[in-house]
Amino acid sequence: MIPLFAPLKDQIEIDKEEILWELSSSGVLGESIVATTTFFDGQSHHKSPAAFNETKFEDTASVTHYDEDGELQDGADTFFMNSLTYIDERSKRQSWDKNRTVPLWVKHDEPWFWRDDVPYTKSVIKNLPWFEYVTTTRVISLKPNTSGVIHADSGRIMNQKYYADGNASITINILTGGGNLHFIDEFSNTHTIDEDSNTFWHFDDSTPHCVPKVNSHRLQLRIFGRLEKNYQDILDMEKAIW
Repeated sequence: MIPLFAPLKDQIEIDKEEILWELSSSGVLGESIVATTTFFDGQSHHKSPAAFNETKFEDTASVTHYDEDGELQDGADTFFMNSLTYIDERSKRQSWDKNRTVPLWVKHDEPWFWRDDVPYTKSVIKNLPWFEYVTTTRVISLKPNTSGVIHADSGRIMNQKYYADGNASITINILTGGGNLHFIDEFSNTHTIDEDSNTFWHFDDSTPHCVPKVNSHRLQLRIFGRLEKNYQDILDMEKAIW
């Protein structure tokens, strides 16, 4: 069993400023699309009555979202997403298959192709010591004074099978924006990650999570791929959250 969260044991030094410059100058950030979820009764359908009730989470209810009919409703800015890798045309802009039942990194579990305008970022990720190869590499960002919507990205059973099959989902923390990841466990306990403490961590995105309003630009990379090692062996299990 893989925990919901754990920092990696090896916190490798990388040039975050160079990555940020490349993603900005290449147009990756400008091409990003909104990444949100469906609302019911004025709130994310991932919002539990028992969690995310503090004042700091209130702004997550006013963001751009999908209504119950699947129509995008304008609101405040929230997460933006772009992909640095692709396996087909759909994967350049979307995260799920056409039926929205299987994430594309699960459906296409083979090496993906890289954009040709992010050579430095590509070299950093390809040289990470944990992966045999990577599939999806996504840029997830928030603009200043915006909030990350309460959402979950896939199912717990699906994710655990993905990890058991030798895969990983690792976050590279480039800019926190003065905000931190908040998520709930299966008992609706809320956990807050001190993101300034780590550059690399594992996070199981099947659990509801969000980011309260940030005060500056926030940017992270989410990397999915096949591991060369056992997942638990590269995680700092003493700091794991289940």
